[in-house]
Amino acid sequence: MKTPNTEVNAGSFRDRDGRVYHFQGRIFRGLSAPALDSYRSLTQKSFYTKLAESGMVIGTREVPAEQNLLPDDVKSKWAGFLEHDVVPVISYPYEWTFSMLKAAASLQLHLVERAVSNGFTLKDATPYNIQFIGRKPIFIDIPSFEPSQEGEPWSGYRQFCEMFLFPLLVQAYKGCNFQPFMRSSIDGINVQTAASLFGFRDRFRKGVMSHVWLQSKLDRRFSGSSENVRSSLKSAGFNRELILVNVRKLQKLVKKLEWKAMGSEWGDYAQFHNYSDKDHLRKEEFIRNAIAAENPATVWDIGCNTGQFSRIAAAKCNQVVATDIDHVAVERLYLEESAPDNILPLLQNVADPSPNWGWRNRERSDLRTRSQPDLVLCLALIHHVVITANIPLAEFIDWLAGLTDKLVIEYVSRKDDKVKTLLRNKEDKYRDYSRESFELNLERHFEIRQRQEVNNGDRTLYSCVKPQESGTLS
Repeated sequence: MKTPNTEVNAGSFRDRDGRVYHFQGRIFRGLSAPALDSYRSLTQKSFYTKLAESGMVIGTREVPAEQNLLPDDVKSKWAGFLEHDVVPVISYPYEWTFSMLKAAASLQLHLVERAVSNGFTLKDATPYNIQFIGRKPIFIDIPSFEPSQEGEPWSGYRQFCEMFLFPLLVQAYKGCNFQPFMRSSIDGINVQTAASLFGFRDRFRKGVMSHVWLQSKLDRRFSGSSENVRSSLKSAGFNRELILVNVRKLQKLVKKLEWKAMGSEWGDYAQFHNYSDKDHLRKEEFIRNAIAAENPATVWDIGCNTGQFSRIAAAKCNQVVATDIDHVAVERLYLEESAPDNILPLLQNVADPSPNWGWRNRERSDLRTRSQPDLVLCLALIHHVVITANIPLAEFIDWLAGLTDKLVIEYVSRKDDKVKTLLRNKEDKYRDYSRESFELNLERHFEIRQRQEVNNGDRTLYSCVKPQESGTLS
């Protein structure tokens, strides 16, 4: 029977020492007795205190038994509970850019180095244990810290390779986006798959020989063996200095990895959009006024490009989730040092969004489950959805209406140069793509509060609300 008002975070299903609970807008984690002892020991260490003060790990505190408000049937399952600070929006590595995954990898290695240097270790090395608050990575799986045992290797090494290093190497050395690999396998790029992706010449690139090729050889050698590799390493005198040497080499390797991104059509939006300066200013002012009038807490900017309008929204709300299909554009937004901290840039394809998947389809959830927008920006996107992705216009408007009660959307007419380009080499079967059809479908769900034509009427901006929000329609 489901506990009222208590939801289990699916990401904790595989952790036998604890479980995460969402309760009354707060985040709690139940711990087994050994895990609770480890946490209490960890909090006595100065290295952990410094990590917490620097914001590298999520704010966490033990919940006194007399202050625990969780239902009795939940409390009875665990020896104790922690409370974590709330992450505004949960994101996943297959939604990150190259530099976001690289930043997360660097944080993971830094935490391992600090832990091992102080008699602890990190039992896991998965990017799902790291989240972004704005553009800053932060580690959230505090019970992953455990006291280390002398002679034990770093148990998270292979997981780090398969979920951090190999995806970065694939992007940096082969020019292949890592996101499809990460989304097709919840455990990352398997060592044998990685070995097959790199040819003979690739072995001479930094990191491939030692972390890919040799590891794949050892994996094939010992995968069917009864030999206890951990015991053999311990007997051979394996110590924490060897772990630190490996971790520090990985740190240098990750730091040097670069993705030489090719230019993209939409990544150069600021230089190649087809607005006049006057029209562009009118568009900015319309969006600024529409957002200010609605006072939303969370805004989604769908098809954000390099985030020009996400920045406008960020000045008027608490959180912006800026999404786009273009890796180059989202990468530029993430790397923009002047971008506001309350913008979370993510790779997301409207026509193929992040799904519910993993164990029982509950380990990872779709974006709508993780974030509820109070207002959605959908600017210069609808022609791509209808013409490029072949999504019926009515279906797309229905989907937007299911997301939000407040919408700022831009219609791009057939006269616009961008639409003409999309239709140039296609048979025009898009009879539903017209201003009349667009407004008719929009008004099935929303009241149009304001319109603003730009580009000589080739584009029109609409500010809309659901009728129950306006108070003027029944």
